[in-house]
Amino acid sequence: MSRGGRPRLGWLTAASLPCDLRRRRYDGPMAGNEPGDRPTAAAGRTGRQLERPPGERYVRAAAGSPLSEETPGGRGRALFAPLVKAVAAAAAGALLLYALGALLSSSAGLVFVAGLTGAAVGLLLARAAAPGGGEAPALTRRQVLRSAVALTLLAVVIGAVGTWLHAIAEGGALGLIDYLLDAFGGIVPAELVIGTITAAWGAGAGPVER
Repeated sequence: MSRGGRPRLGWLTAASLPCDLRRRRYDGPMAGNEPGDRPTAAAGRTGRQLERPPGERYVRAAAGSPLSEETPGGRGRALFAPLVKAVAAAAAGALLLYALGALLSSSAGLVFVAGLTGAAVGLLLARAAAPGGGEAPALTRRQVLRSAVALTLLAVVIGAVGTWLHAIAEGGALGLIDYLLDAFGGIVPAELVIGTITAAWGAGAGPVER
């Protein structure tokens, strides 16, 4: 007690308090940065970073749908079967034209066979422009049309040339054009025209199968 009845506070100092008011500090250094901060190399820390942004997986998942992404070999698979069937149809047409013109020596039915060949080739090859199973188209409609017409014309030409070679083998002496005009007149040009029309129709109307 001090004089005059007042309590003595001299012994109560800042250093004597349980918590030193002169210097507040934590027992140890803080670990990490402020919330939201990313560790930097300058701070002496190297954090693990993702190779791609997290949201990219959603973009890749959407782009990975069968209609937007072409798997390796998908184009070849979509083209192979229709092309093989179309070539087989053209070969069958050429063989039938040869059988009618050379073996049977008849012009009846040649135009019909050429038209049927063109339609079959176009309808079968159109599958390449509209494949099933979610695959990407291997050809455009324009490419299908051109390919179908080319295959059909090739079948007609092969049938005509085969017929001429058969005539040569039997002792004929006329050239290709002279023989065809003499034996069939305007039938072969009509085959070419009808085959082109039906091939174009089949390429646009197809595919014929699912």
